[in-house]
Amino acid sequence: MHRMNIKRKLVMVAALSAMLVGACSSAGLTGMKVHIQNQEYQEAIHLADSIIAMGDSLDPEIWFWRGRAFTEMNQWADASESFWRAHQLEGSESLALNEYWFAFFNSAANVLNDGDIGAAMEYLERGMQVAPGRPDFQLMMGDVELNINRDLQAALDNFTSAAEKAEVLVADLQQQVDNARDPYEMDYFAQNLDQARTIQIQALYNSGSVLTMMAMDAGEEQMADYVRMAREAYLKGLEVDPTSVDMLDALAGAYLIEGDYGSALDTFEEAIANIELGVSEGWLSPEEADDLKANILVSKGYALIEMEEYDQAIEELNQARELIGDDYIILSSMAHADFVMERYQDALSELEAVLMIEGLDPEELANAYYTQYACYNRLEMDEEAAESLETALQFQPDNANYWRYLASTYSRLGRRNEAIEAMERAEELESQD
Repeated sequence: MHRMNIKRKLVMVAALSAMLVGACSSAGLTGMKVHIQNQEYQEAIHLADSIIAMGDSLDPEIWFWRGRAFTEMNQWADASESFWRAHQLEGSESLALNEYWFAFFNSAANVLNDGDIGAAMEYLERGMQVAPGRPDFQLMMGDVELNINRDLQAALDNFTSAAEKAEVLVADLQQQVDNARDPYEMDYFAQNLDQARTIQIQALYNSGSVLTMMAMDAGEEQMADYVRMAREAYLKGLEVDPTSVDMLDALAGAYLIEGDYGSALDTFEEAIANIELGVSEGWLSPEEADDLKANILVSKGYALIEMEEYDQAIEELNQARELIGDDYIILSSMAHADFVMERYQDALSELEAVLMIEGLDPEELANAYYTQYACYNRLEMDEEAAESLETALQFQPDNANYWRYLASTYSRLGRRNEAIEAMERAEELESQD
């Protein structure tokens, strides 16, 4: 009987302790909310830590408000840790944790900038569990897989999922905008809607870009499937924003790969019209418009070269040159077109301008000197041709074709021993390949 009384007393003490903790927790929560309302964020955090230290670490609301205080201080890692602790506890379903998804996203971005990919992916995984409907996490995951891990399939999977989630989010936010009656509430939902649409467009654009990359490494039949899917992604993006110049440019590129030059040219024209619209409506500055238009004109020039419409191609490329000045791609494309049309002096003049551009990489320099060689070769100017090839080889010394062409040029010049050495070097490099 005596033992039963002891047990009963122990149970009563435990119950009383739980009541005291609960009372302390309730009062503490009120205090935390008052501190946050008064912008006393550090005090709110100290109070939360005191409550947790007293043994009430299983109340998700304590962790939730602790996370909110850290959020107000832009301390994303601490905020996301608190929200994650809240998420793991029973009863967290009633808390608006998903509204603070950005704490996890910002934490991931910060550690990613520091080069900690593993920590970034962990933050993103946690964020997906707390706010599974947000597309932002998988958009960033796709970027990591594409640009760091070089895993095209994983990148595509993430971008595709991000686009699907963004589509659902856009529809939900559009409904909230339509149903809102308070102007401030309507403005809040409208801003979120614009952001969601931007994410959807970016995810669709990235999906199309990855599919295009995959097409370049695929067989003919699979390549056609990849390009078709890329085109469908771009077209869906244009349903969201018909004025997107980047999306139109990418779509035209898909048409080019498919050999549909007519559709590509029409799409380029639509892109140029949207650039002019952007300037007239003020969402594009003249400087931005010039850069975008030049890029479109270069792509259009390339399409015309593929169509063997060389004069028209040069006309488009010259317009691009007038907008942004001497550029490697513009001038080398013009030189190529003039070379095909046997206007070798014009091509040499354009190549001279190319070689005046600062900051060209070795491959670009080698290509420019090789094209220069080709012009001199057609003009039967063997001394100049040899000199151009010798210079190209300074930038690409392991190019077997360059050595072979140089051997032939030396032979015409009567430099027999040098021709033999050049041919031997070409054969050596080919055998290594």
